[in-house]
Amino acid sequence: MRIVCQILLACLLVGFAQAQEPIRGHPDVRLLIDVSGSMKQSDPNNLRAPALELIVRLLPPGSKAGVWLFGDGVRTLLPHVVIDEAWRDKAVESVRVIDNSGQRTNIPAALDAALYDLNRLDPDYRTSVVLLTDGKVDLSSSAVANANAARMLLEEQAPILGQTGVPVHTIALSNEADWAFLRKLAESTQGLAEKAESADSLTRVFLQALEMVAPTARVPIEGGEFQIDEGVSQLTALIFSGADERAKVELIDPVNQALAPDSNREGVRWFNNEKFSLVTVDSPQPGRWRLVAPSSEENRITVISDLSIDVDPLPNSLPLDQPTELGLRLVDREGVITSAELLSVFDIKVTIQDPASVTEVIDVAGLYQIPSSGEYRIAMPAFSLPGLHKITVRVEADTLVRELPMYVDVQVPTEAPKVITKAVESQPAAGLPAWLLPGVAGLVGLSLLIWALRSWREAARKRRIAAARKAQEARDAPLMEMRVDTDRSD
Repeated sequence: MRIVCQILLACLLVGFAQAQEPIRGHPDVRLLIDVSGSMKQSDPNNLRAPALELIVRLLPPGSKAGVWLFGDGVRTLLPHVVIDEAWRDKAVESVRVIDNSGQRTNIPAALDAALYDLNRLDPDYRTSVVLLTDGKVDLSSSAVANANAARMLLEEQAPILGQTGVPVHTIALSNEADWAFLRKLAESTQGLAEKAESADSLTRVFLQALEMVAPTARVPIEGGEFQIDEGVSQLTALIFSGADERAKVELIDPVNQALAPDSNREGVRWFNNEKFSLVTVDSPQPGRWRLVAPSSEENRITVISDLSIDVDPLPNSLPLDQPTELGLRLVDREGVITSAELLSVFDIKVTIQDPASVTEVIDVAGLYQIPSSGEYRIAMPAFSLPGLHKITVRVEADTLVRELPMYVDVQVPTEAPKVITKAVESQPAAGLPAWLLPGVAGLVGLSLLIWALRSWREAARKRRIAAARKAQEARDAPLMEMRVDTDRSD
């Protein structure tokens, strides 16, 4: 009887968790940049250029990348290839020619151009699309034609991308952008939709997109200092500053030697522009480093080291109240670490920060036994608040500290129609062996208990969804009214 119940419970609980495939292979990033005429107002200082330049400089070695500009048509700004230093140098020159010459906003054509190889994607790469626009689908003077093109993209093309595993991360640059369309496009492809409130915030949003398509371990900055351990072969510091503050930016190594932008120290490379400074240090000396720069939450230190955090990421978008699971492994040069003695040295925590900045910490090392396979399967709580959640994995051991950030957009699902099925008539129990009757009775009782529990959970879920939907509709009402007014004017 006990075995029967355990099997039944296992079958019922399988569907409660949702897991993703591990992060494997190199990132393949396709960047689509809107150059329609309206960008003159949305981005008058062409801040798309430094934001894009930062992305191409931070993409890890071995990645694939390509950049396309779109308006009424599409043109290739940077070819889609495995990036190297020559590609980066060309990218730095090319981003300066981004203009606002487009007459329309042909989003479907841009996606077609970027996904030219959709039927033959390289399985050794993780393909993602990042789409930046300040408008809506506009490929014709006919409002009906534009609406039909948007509908076909959402109903026909987007589901194929979702099934193929190609997320489209959308960035809306102005209130004129069709937020409902961009959000649905991201949701249908398991991507993330984000708003850049102004052109000045583009760099932050692009960085967030980079962390989704090419997650890289960081060393946390605490009180202007950060710790570099012996396993680090290279560090890269990203420092945001204005032109008048650039002279104040420098790194101080553990023996108190300053690394400034004008220094000629071997193995140290600086780059500065009007928005940020970027310094890469090869074979950095282990110890406590200091960062002398204007304080910014966007400053970060990324590292290449012997130890990496390998995860099965959460979906970029997730329905409200959906339980899920995070797979986590620590990897060194020899592969996944399985030694219980070595794993016991690491303190592993997962921090969840919701849209209201409320945090919850899961003490993985304290709550979970060390797995013989080296793979932790971490049960994540059902997210009950819609909006962007930040998930950070933090690993510590003596002087070693690593953090890996991820993002999840929790969405209010569309209410599904109720399906009424004919109840199965109960069959008489006559003829059953007497020894089986207690087991049948136990299963019936267990089924009733599970039914009552699931009914209670479903009722609670619907209440939360209703409240969340009401709050979301209130937030989106101004945008929807603006969209209606625009359609009427057409």
